[in-house]
Amino acid sequence: DILQESPAGLTAVWAEENPRDAIFDALQRRETYGTSGPRHKLRFFGGWGSEGLKLQGLLASNQKWLKTAYAQGVPMGSDLPTPKAKAPSFIVWAVKDPDSGNLDRIQIIKGWTKNGQTFEKIYDVAWSGKRTIDPATGKLPPVGNTVNISKATYQNTIGADELKTMWTDQDFDPTVEAFYYVRVLEIPTPRWSTMQARKLGRVPPTVAKTMGVEYPVPLTVQERAWSSPIWYSPTDEMRQNSQKGLTLEDLKQQGAVALNDGQIRELIVGKTLTLRNKVTGDNYEILYGTTGRRLIKKVNGKQPEPGEIGDVLHTGEMGSPARYEIKEGRLITTLGNTPYEAMIFKVADKYYGVRRNEFGFVNYELQVVSHNAPDTGVKGN
Repeated sequence: DILQESPAGLTAVWAEENPRDAIFDALQRRETYGTSGPRHKLRFFGGWGSEGLKLQGLLASNQKWLKTAYAQGVPMGSDLPTPKAKAPSFIVWAVKDPDSGNLDRIQIIKGWTKNGQTFEKIYDVAWSGKRTIDPATGKLPPVGNTVNISKATYQNTIGADELKTMWTDQDFDPTVEAFYYVRVLEIPTPRWSTMQARKLGRVPPTVAKTMGVEYPVPLTVQERAWSSPIWYSPTDEMRQNSQKGLTLEDLKQQGAVALNDGQIRELIVGKTLTLRNKVTGDNYEILYGTTGRRLIKKVNGKQPEPGEIGDVLHTGEMGSPARYEIKEGRLITTLGNTPYEAMIFKVADKYYGVRRNEFGFVNYELQVVSHNAPDTGVKGN
């Protein structure tokens, strides 16, 4: 349903000049960013240490900060050079489109990999108004909302024309590969479907239907911009100093034996197992029913909260029912809406899971916690 879609956005290129060659040079060095439509201006630089960048004071006074950023750092789309400090620092600057909403906040999204697993974390680094991050939740309160739904209008009485800051990654691990990119959010404004409904004199739609399934249609939208990433790669020496996880090769040296389809069925079907992610420390309690359905009963000892992995979705049952199958020596299912395909190995009296797309790392431990578990809530096809 077209109601689920939003219009295409824009690509911005930081080129030294406007001719074709200069634009292609900028594309090749990835000094580019995208927006959901508005013509925001966005700058993003990375370097080593706030003293090295020497930009904090320059940012406040608007004096030659851009020239210094290019001279002592790297722009979006680049790789950070060899570390010269304990942690990288980043400069981010955003200016609103004069014909669009004011700016709500700037976020830096960090991604990293460890033992074959990929993670992301969102940091609010600059924002409008006098809001403060809640120490209990670590979240920044919403900026507010001036949208008048019936008139499909809004007021720029909240938000900021410009946001800028320097941010240092206090969680930095020099032995782990990482990437950083910027996301800039506007204040809420009327969504296109709300504006079209106003022009047609209709009530704005709140539901779209695709193949018989209904999906909510928001009445407002927070337009945004997002930068190309800045990447970090450890040196070979730093990689050698990293804490390495257990690999399948290590496991085989301990005499590990892969379970076949029949052995996997005997281990899990009709039983409740705990699955421990050794990288994150998270524990999942999962019931594998006798009819090819599995149910996440608990995450870290608690029933999942709304929106979390295992949350109830259009059912009256605890957890998140999903299909599973055992095929060619693999357990195939989903976890957190992500495809999950793993082999199970046994060493002595312990069971380990090796996920297919985690580069041979053994990141999961399995243990049966109840036998002949009831299949309530996971019957059916």
